[in-house]
Amino acid sequence: MRIPLLMLAALPLAAQTPALTCPPPAGGRACEVFHYHVSLYRPDTKQRVEFYATPQFATQTACERARDARVEANAKVVAFIRAKQPQYDVDRYGPCHCDMTSDKSSPFYLGDANRALQIRMAEDIRLRVRERLLDMGLLSDNEIVRALDIDPPSTPMLGAPKLVPPPQNIAAAVVTSPDDLRPTKTLDTTKPTVTAMDLPLVDIGAAPPAAEAAAAPLAPVIPTNGAPNPVPPSPTPAEPPVEEQKVVAESAPAPSPNAPTEEEMLSAQDTAEQFVSYETQRIQNVLKASGTIADEEVKSKIFETCMQRIQLLSNLRLLIEGSGMRGRLASAARSADSEDARLALMTKLFGDDVRKHWAPKDARDVVFDVESNIAADPDRVLRDSGGKYTPAQKRHALYLVLARTQPSEEQRLWLSAVVEEFLR
Repeated sequence: MRIPLLMLAALPLAAQTPALTCPPPAGGRACEVFHYHVSLYRPDTKQRVEFYATPQFATQTACERARDARVEANAKVVAFIRAKQPQYDVDRYGPCHCDMTSDKSSPFYLGDANRALQIRMAEDIRLRVRERLLDMGLLSDNEIVRALDIDPPSTPMLGAPKLVPPPQNIAAAVVTSPDDLRPTKTLDTTKPTVTAMDLPLVDIGAAPPAAEAAAAPLAPVIPTNGAPNPVPPSPTPAEPPVEEQKVVAESAPAPSPNAPTEEEMLSAQDTAEQFVSYETQRIQNVLKASGTIADEEVKSKIFETCMQRIQLLSNLRLLIEGSGMRGRLASAARSADSEDARLALMTKLFGDDVRKHWAPKDARDVVFDVESNIAADPDRVLRDSGGKYTPAQKRHALYLVLARTQPSEEQRLWLSAVVEEFLR
């Protein structure tokens, strides 16, 4: 069985572009289903992962149509992201060919467990790209975001409109019983009530404008029966003008002297990139070595552990970048320029037991088993403040939290504080 490998950005272009095809069936056997391989670009680790647990198609034409749709959708996503991040790379799609992932004699054979792991890994990459698009201001219903979820087109036989003849009318005899007949009243013979009114016509002239009517003097009132003239009402005094109130904008608060500068943040990103790239190469070596193992169950455990390690490195990258160059984590990662220093840093973070698993001499040693009571709820163990768990158990819990979850921004702040405490 062939395990998908992470392609490093430092390798030459020819080495970065795998064949992305399965070997042809032996003995000239006819092909039953077709598919294509994809070299997915993972934006958080800036590495590539070969994915070949792709949908299967009955014909090569249907496969090529689905592949072209995926290529077009990926081009939209890359074109938008490259406007702000020119270094973002495209996904590479191989040609449609005979699917050999179900043939146990093929090096690309995928059992149910490994196929599920590949699909889960591809979904994780898709969600990370979607998160990046949303952070850049796109909405979830945008065409570019929805392009990540494009469905493969169906074959013409399945996608053609289905013409179904209308149901036939069944003639049935109408039986009317005289007992069912009832007298009905179809006409209303009552006279309607009519009211007539004779009103005189009144001439309606054009009314004067409102401004002229207001300015016109009041007509004198002729007294009747010796009543005195009414006194016209005194004009209402004009209200004093309202003084214009000036609003003075508050000055922006001065930046905190302890906040990391932009130069320091860039330096923290460089440190994270250098540290994660080195550790990603270590995972690639483990995956290469696992190709010689015949036990499928052991292979699955190694592959799953490597995928968790990639998730851990992705979260560790965010913590290093977020701490800035003044943080303990960034300083420790920058100082870890040798193998012993790197293992010492991992020991401080995840406990003494992780040393042989972090840099295994055999691919089987990469599997890191943690106590069941800690693995059941590592977040609760890490947040314990009552002394119920030992520091070593809390370090194991930190490993699981970083390897299994994708923390939010608020959770990353809390994890940064935990890591800073472990590095004291």
